[in-house]
Amino acid sequence: MRSSCHPRTTLLPVALFLTLTSVASAQGPGTSARPGRSVQQAHQQLIDRFLDHATVELDLSEEQRSGLEAVLQQTLQRRSELARSQAQLRREIMDALSDPSTGPDEFRRLGDASLALKGREAELLGWQQGQLLDVLTPRQSLRFMLLQERLAQRIEAMRRNRARRPGNG
Repeated sequence: MRSSCHPRTTLLPVALFLTLTSVASAQGPGTSARPGRSVQQAHQQLIDRFLDHATVELDLSEEQRSGLEAVLQQTLQRRSELARSQAQLRREIMDALSDPSTGPDEFRRLGDASLALKGREAELLGWQQGQLLDVLTPRQSLRFMLLQERLAQRIEAMRRNRARRPGNG
């Protein structure tokens, strides 16, 4: 695994994870979601579509595509575990903030826990960067980053449009 982590590419796994979870959870009535379809199935469909696009854009070999899919799957699994920890910590922080009897030691503990989670996130980003560079050429890796940025921008635009619809505000 490579130890260097380019600052721009550290956003990639977070953007993809947020993109996939946002689309999967945002699908409601009238979307392409099928009854009985799990979030995991929705994630897989989005990964497949994204990989189809990346395969063409980056001129990936079958081996590279397979390797990229494995990296994305592993990253999503690890990111999901991290997201659960972050959600639990947010709940603990909100509870502590709403309880006037919470003491300074508890706030320090929560602050330390928050920093530890940020460290775990940075470790995950570094891991994914190394994995990507083991699968893709440096040029493909940078182009892949741009593909993910565009995807994240489209998802954010969809989110904003959805929030503006009547009944969502």
